[in-house]
Amino acid sequence: MEDDSDDNFMTSAEESERLSEYPDSSRANRRPPVFRSMPHEIHCKYDVRVISISGEYIITSSTVTKVWSVKTGACIGHIGHPDLRITAIAFKPSLQVEDEGSAIWLGTRDGGLLEADVRTLKIVNKRTGVHNSMIKGIYRCGFEMWTLDEDGRIQVWGPNERTGLPHLSDAPKSQRIQVATACAIVVNSYLWVGRAKQVTVYQPSYSQSEQVQFTVTRPLTAAKPTGDITCSAVIATDPEHVYFGHEDGKVSVYSCTKLTCEDVVSISLYKITAMTGVGNFLWVSFRTGMVYVYDVAQRPWIVMKDWKAHEGPIQSMAVDRTSIFKLGALPVVTMTATENTLTIWDGMLKQDWLELNMQEHEEEYCSFRTIQALICTWNVGAAKPADLQQTSGDSKFLRKLLETADDPDIVVFGFQELVELDNKTVTAKSMFKHKKKHKDKANAQQHMSHQYKAWQDHLAEAVSHLDSRYVVLLSDKLIGLYTCIFIKEREKHEIGNLRSSTVKTGLGGLHGNKGAIIVRLTLDDSSLCFVNCHLAAGQSHVIPRNNDIANIMESKLITGGIGSTANMADTYVGGGDGSMVLDHEICFVNGDMNYRINLHRVPVMKMLEKGELDKLLESDQLLTQLKKNPSIRLRPFSESPITFPPTYKYDIGADTYDSSEKKRTPAWCDRIYYRGPGKVFPIDYRTYDVRVSDHRPVSGLYDIKVKTVDRELRKEAMKMAIRRWEDFVQESIQRARLHFHENEMRSR
Repeated sequence: MEDDSDDNFMTSAEESERLSEYPDSSRANRRPPVFRSMPHEIHCKYDVRVISISGEYIITSSTVTKVWSVKTGACIGHIGHPDLRITAIAFKPSLQVEDEGSAIWLGTRDGGLLEADVRTLKIVNKRTGVHNSMIKGIYRCGFEMWTLDEDGRIQVWGPNERTGLPHLSDAPKSQRIQVATACAIVVNSYLWVGRAKQVTVYQPSYSQSEQVQFTVTRPLTAAKPTGDITCSAVIATDPEHVYFGHEDGKVSVYSCTKLTCEDVVSISLYKITAMTGVGNFLWVSFRTGMVYVYDVAQRPWIVMKDWKAHEGPIQSMAVDRTSIFKLGALPVVTMTATENTLTIWDGMLKQDWLELNMQEHEEEYCSFRTIQALICTWNVGAAKPADLQQTSGDSKFLRKLLETADDPDIVVFGFQELVELDNKTVTAKSMFKHKKKHKDKANAQQHMSHQYKAWQDHLAEAVSHLDSRYVVLLSDKLIGLYTCIFIKEREKHEIGNLRSSTVKTGLGGLHGNKGAIIVRLTLDDSSLCFVNCHLAAGQSHVIPRNNDIANIMESKLITGGIGSTANMADTYVGGGDGSMVLDHEICFVNGDMNYRINLHRVPVMKMLEKGELDKLLESDQLLTQLKKNPSIRLRPFSESPITFPPTYKYDIGADTYDSSEKKRTPAWCDRIYYRGPGKVFPIDYRTYDVRVSDHRPVSGLYDIKVKTVDRELRKEAMKMAIRRWEDFVQESIQRARLHFHENEMRSR
């Protein structure tokens, strides 16, 4: 058995805090939203610092300002401003919607302003000395333009009496606000400014003789701490709320009417670098290069999508709400600080929309049936099949296990520590002594193979007593880990794309004493994945366990033979192709996950004596992580209610918990998690009194709904889905026009 005598306990207040519910990521799509009709990348080939987009035009600037076509990706031309470095840009408002995007203001490092005609690529106006320091932002508010410098001075440029639009030749009104601004955004004629952990709201107005200022400090409590503010966003269809991103992965939500903070939502452990409202959703980017799309109208928020957009931190994210009725599309542009490449994404998420719409109507082209799966996970503790025969109770284990199901269609055994992990001829030490230990290593491998075969023969003999005839579908091993799957013989011909792979997580991924065996397959036209894992041991090693799970979930599996893209959309979910665990409709993760109870042994034993399992489960590390850590990769999974005592650590041959000198604290190390909304229905979850190991085996019984696709009916269903998409686009265009005019009128 492995040595995990780490007695460190996490007892900080953070471990027990209860925050707002984390976003629901159970159905997140990971397919990058790439346009099929527009370029994906624009290589600027120069140092870009600021970007903006309006309709067809994308503007990039620093020492040179260039205009790009979002339709073709081609550079339309450049606007010259020798010896001037641009630090802020914004499109100037127009009297007519059709003229939006025809003029742009450029703020310079030395506090000057330029106005350029985008269509002629000419500077049409220039103003120096407007600000005494670098211009950090330019914001439009109705027919006004607001410019903000790094010293905290804001200049309000009102509409010209003759043209009705702001003009650089006019005299602006000035107001000083706070310095060192992290971000600012205009919402309903108010300027919302974020700095450190504080939000301040201003109402500069060109038409009023006196400047009116409102100040609101977001209330902070010990239960909802936040890091410094990094960015802000507003969703056009919901002007009531303003969203601020923080460096610790939290988003604070403010009410525009109440001028108060309504909520703080934890969405990640990583720094939020940029945010923007796109249609009805909030797009958020992180320092990891990931982009997430959230439906914030739901509680908890729903993760619509997440994907790796860039290798480095995303610096800028831009979208233009008028694009949808100018282009019939909604491009979103992202850029990092170092790549100088613009990446263009489909803000309407067309492919995801069609996939979800087809899933909602799958009864029109699919037939369904229910199969049953019995899954057993057990850390064997290097016991041999013969060891089970030493007592009458242990010898009946497999029979009792198989009796919990009524002739299951699939039986999955996921074992850990099938060989002794402390045996130095088996584990890492022998693996690295290549020259001196060849013979010992060969003997160890022979011992391991014999152990695996002995268990497979024993399991096959037990399964042979079931009413139906079963065959071994697949067996695989990884130093100590062993997966063996049996299936009814009549079902075998319905299986396709059967693959298995292993992921090593021990010793930083170099060794397989910890890791996972991943088995993927298709049954009819549904995809299934079974993961048998053994995670990092040790009382305090929560983060290494979380990292192990992440490595397992994000590992690429062997792909193969699924066929056309259409078939993949029918079989896999989340925009996947079967190369990763979460691509599969139906997933099971079982194993010795090694999460512990975050209490010392004495209180744990007292609660067990009183039968207070629910109270004890409140300190279970895995359940705590699922409540408070939005990044843990098991969050989309569910577990049946635990009604049995901790499965680790028992005295071998007895029903007592560790009575050795170390007196380890009992824990629910052995678990089975499942994912498959509307596809997986748990029936039973239990443990067994088998005494040959210091772990108790755990089994789960599940009904699984699988489907068969009628290809001809699917073609008709897809035609109807495309029609519904076209209707959705037209409705979106009308809503965007209406919201644009309403918001413009409100601001003016």
